Amino acid sequence: MATPTSLRRWTILHRWTSLFCTANLLLLCVTGLLLIFHPEIDAMLGTMPEIQHEGKTMLPPGQLVDAARESRPGWAPAVYSEDEDHPGRIFVTMLPPGVEDLAKSEAVILDGFTGQVADVKLDETFSMMVLNLHANLFAGFMGELYLALVGIAFFVALISGVVIYAPFMRNLMFGMIRRERGGRLLQLDLHNLVGISTVAWCCVVCLTGIILELGKPLLMIYQSHDLAAMTAPFKDRPAPGSIVPLDQAIQTAQKAWPEHRLQFAVFPGTQLTGRHHFTLFMAAETGLAKRVPKLTLVDASSGDLTVASDAPWYIQALFVSGPLHFGDYAGTPLRIIWALFTLLTIILCISGLYLFVAKLRGRRRDITLLQEATK
Repeated sequence: MATPTSLRRWTILHRWTSLFCTANLLLLCVTGLLLIFHPEIDAMLGTMPEIQHEGKTMLPPGQLVDAARESRPGWAPAVYSEDEDHPGRIFVTMLPPGVEDLAKSEAVILDGFTGQVADVKLDETFSMMVLNLHANLFAGFMGELYLALVGIAFFVALISGVVIYAPFMRNLMFGMIRRERGGRLLQLDLHNLVGISTVAWCCVVCLTGIILELGKPLLMIYQSHDLAAMTAPFKDRPAPGSIVPLDQAIQTAQKAWPEHRLQFAVFPGTQLTGRHHFTLFMAAETGLAKRVPKLTLVDASSGDLTVASDAPWYIQALFVSGPLHFGDYAGTPLRIIWALFTLLTIILCISGLYLFVAKLRGRRRDITLLQEATK
């Protein structure tokens, strides 16, 4: 049972962690709302080319990669991926000559049925600018670490709020709003009701957000530990003079994982795959396995299979966190639910801020009255 002293400590913890993350959380909620509906926003703004796929056949991935190469002479392909929401929209991430850092890459967008390169710079689209604001505040890796800290503070605020709420509601009916006892109590009841109603959703979105913000450190762990172990036999070999076509690497991966499709492929020469291998992630067509792709390493010089296994658990968590964070698991109905919870979180932040300001005003008023009484 919580004692008055422990409750006071939990209250202080809740107040200051909430204050630390409130402004950031409001920004994340607004940008998150836009990102939930980014396909509709992109369509409305016309930033992405429409793909007409009825009665057409997709071009081979290798041919699409060649088209991307022609659009960026001298650049090297780094990642090939398909847009799940828009069949036929292909992204080929290209690296400048001599560069291996994916942070310096540019995405080429293609029509997978015609091979036509879209005249769109992905980083300059409205959705991508909102995503960069949401993910790192335009501050790169340091912004991601800061927002991870904000996420941790928010999670602590949620847990401390539940601890405070339990004894507070012991003698009150759930959902009671005391309208007749002044604005501050009304806002307190509203804050408590919204907070306890959204706590499970907030915890899910908060924890997945933290995982996403720590994506780069997780990939560094993968590179130095798991990838290094899988490619250890190739460590002392010289880089291959030529590599097999992407189509051959995909065929090898599909033999290892029947009834799976390519989610994305990473070319040799990047941090995520080393100099000797393609890394291909193969996803099932339905179910949770669609969100947790299988890891495949294919020898870039021969096209032979090197590794076919489940991805490390923390990489699986990274894959699952993205769709879960933005409600991208069950189409538009789930995205609408995510949007409603986001609006409730905005109300939670505003009511909490109101309560803090009201408490400060009350203290100042009490100090003023005390000073006048002692004159």
